[in-house]
Amino acid sequence: MTIQIAAFENPRSNSDTEASAIDLRKVSVRFTTDRGTVTALENIDLSVPIGGFLTLLGPSGCGKSTLLRVIADLIAPTSGNATVLGGSPSLARARRDIGFVFQDAALLPWRTALQNVALPLEVGGISRPGRRSPAELLALVGLSGWENAYPHELSGGMRQRVAIARALVNDPRLLLMDEPFGALDEITRDRLNEELLDVWASTGTTILFVTHSIYEAAFLAERVLLLAANPGRIKEIVPVSLPSPRRIALRETTEFTKLAGRLRAILETC
Repeated sequence: MTIQIAAFENPRSNSDTEASAIDLRKVSVRFTTDRGTVTALENIDLSVPIGGFLTLLGPSGCGKSTLLRVIADLIAPTSGNATVLGGSPSLARARRDIGFVFQDAALLPWRTALQNVALPLEVGGISRPGRRSPAELLALVGLSGWENAYPHELSGGMRQRVAIARALVNDPRLLLMDEPFGALDEITRDRLNEELLDVWASTGTTILFVTHSIYEAAFLAERVLLLAANPGRIKEIVPVSLPSPRRIALRETTEFTKLAGRLRAILETC
């Protein structure tokens, strides 16, 4: 069954007639190890609209990170077809249309925040009209005044903001985020959740966000994709109709509590 993730009516979408940001058809990924063949993903059918925000939620080993890596052209599917922004994942990567944020910010310690953000431009950035400068991106993620700070002078949350700015420096049309806030304390994580939604609204970038947090998945997304394990497969996609703009106080509402409860009930069957 093909599951279509419909975009909400919002100005972030580039065009109603433009191809989907991501289109996967019968994608499977298998790894061969000393213990035999492991199926990380099986028959994934998925379509994500341009400008959408999809969170991926599921138990460990269900293939969330593998799915991101297929889209990013870091892993080739064993079978099936993957289309990213109208072409192959390798073409999207070559055009610098994909930004990737990992759980570890992985900043170079001898470079300032501004220099870390500028690094992708130095190693093969592509000129795009109207692209924000590294300094503008640091301002976008709330780090004005910290341009000349080194990573050891920044908190964990601030380092992740630098990593997000770095991922955005090539003005990607697709941003893949693999548990970027998982190692942060709850207060910092909540603050960055709000700021990420502001970045999404400002840039119009399509975002896929992996998390183990039910509350984070529900708060951020237009849709939550739940994956089951052994093998990794789509269990269900749950629409999120929470109002925007969203702030953390939304989590105290009855509507949000019911949504989180529904996601938890599905996870218990994965």
